[in-house]
Amino acid sequence: MFALVSVVSIFFGAIGGGLSSWLILSQTAEETPAETVINFENGSYNSVWEKASPAVVSVVALKDLGDLANQFSFFGVPTTPQTTEGDGELSKVSSGTGFIITADGLVVTNKHVVADTAAEYAVILEDGTQLEAEVLDTDTLNDIALVQILGEDERIGDLPTLEFADSDEIKIGDPVVAIGNALGEYSNTTTVGIISATGREIIASSGLGVSENLVNLIQTDAAINPGNSGGPLLNLNGEVIGMNTAIDTTASGIGFAIPSNDIATVVLSYQEFGRIVRPFVGVRYIPVNALVKERFQLDSDTGVLVTGDQQAGTSGVVEGSPAEKAGILEGDVILAVDDKELSSTYSLSNAIAGYLVGDVITLKVQRDGDIISIELTLEESTQ
Repeated sequence: MFALVSVVSIFFGAIGGGLSSWLILSQTAEETPAETVINFENGSYNSVWEKASPAVVSVVALKDLGDLANQFSFFGVPTTPQTTEGDGELSKVSSGTGFIITADGLVVTNKHVVADTAAEYAVILEDGTQLEAEVLDTDTLNDIALVQILGEDERIGDLPTLEFADSDEIKIGDPVVAIGNALGEYSNTTTVGIISATGREIIASSGLGVSENLVNLIQTDAAINPGNSGGPLLNLNGEVIGMNTAIDTTASGIGFAIPSNDIATVVLSYQEFGRIVRPFVGVRYIPVNALVKERFQLDSDTGVLVTGDQQAGTSGVVEGSPAEKAGILEGDVILAVDDKELSSTYSLSNAIAGYLVGDVITLKVQRDGDIISIELTLEESTQ
């Protein structure tokens, strides 16, 4: 797929400590009781913070620094082998943010916050209590991870939670509140701003050679700092409209959040299948623009053109895929999914991300000058 994305100094927002490198990266909650509905009065955001803050946690990676020092120097260069071993004491080596969405301790955070598979993880509650945590699963398509709080704390089962709002309803200029573990040490730091844009597509980098293409993002000018990754972006009802994920370090006041609807779909997938399962259509495509329209002599200047790579010998329709079964053909232009038109800011990938495996969708397709509708049943992606 060929797409134009912002390739600037955009980094994920987790932060490392100890011997790790400093990373300057940029629905299932109970109904809100009537008494917790927020009234925004006198220009104060305090009621938003009071409602949301108890459910925001720090997510920390822990390692035995003795063992780590035997393997790496401060800058990651192998050191002279040493005979001492770690003392078994775990220390914090990186830190991010998360938020609780179920009373038994299911936490949503960014995938890059829990990317170190050799580390152990813990969450720190608002009152400073540190509890063991387990990474349940990470999303193959988006920067989303699910973490479960463990332990014998009597509050598990009655933990404060946040609810998802419908991110499709947000508008540019809406006020927002961000809460997160800024710089890995200022827990539950609260900042405010507005929604600056929607549908952003960026390439975010860890600064350590790891990058990820992120699409359909919310842009905000609420201050987001290293360590804020995985924290909630809230509306004035204290509901989650996004998860803070990346910042543009070349600018001031440009941060990005994953929309709540994308997160909710991942949560529902895990709850239904016991793991994060992504659906797929099974087409290779390029977005249609004026140049593509002229080159391929198309009737449309929007949508996506189903086309393979002749040099690589790949077809535009994956063999055995839902697209092949539904009758999608090479050269088709997919214009819409369930009546939602595809565009430069709403790609086919964006559209499919909001569905679950087994869902039936209707594609509006242009073929040989005609507009036809094709029903397709989504299957699990193996990629």
